[in-house]
Amino acid sequence: MGRWENNHFAEDDGFSSKRNYVKIAKYALVAGFVIVAVVVLSVYIPRSGLYVEIIERSEVMGTMQTVSVRVSNNNFDTLNDVSVQFDDQGQIQQIGNMGPFSSVMITPPGIAELNFSKVTVTAGEDNIQVIKSR
Repeated sequence: MGRWENNHFAEDDGFSSKRNYVKIAKYALVAGFVIVAVVVLSVYIPRSGLYVEIIERSEVMGTMQTVSVRVSNNNFDTLNDVSVQFDDQGQIQQIGNMGPFSSVMITPPGIAELNFSKVTVTAGEDNIQVIKSR
């Protein structure tokens, strides 16, 4: 009976602690990837689809003000027939087609339209409509 009873595998105790470090490192690596994925998705998901951002800038003394609108397509699909309208009675500006993950900066066509209260962006033969208030 002597072969298995004489503590032949007692030398493996050192290796088992190293295996625990390897397991801990693997779990830490997987947890890191999960955390990065959650952060990326939490930023991407709210901005997916047709995203409209109103950007207002004024110069040093307030004499000149610029207003522009950034329209972003954060989809994997191309949006067709994209158009922008400032207020309800404003002129409709045609953008055309927007590819995946593209964006376009647009300014109101006239000085009278700089004081708009909302922007309406439509796409896909009026299937998609986003209204952003100022």
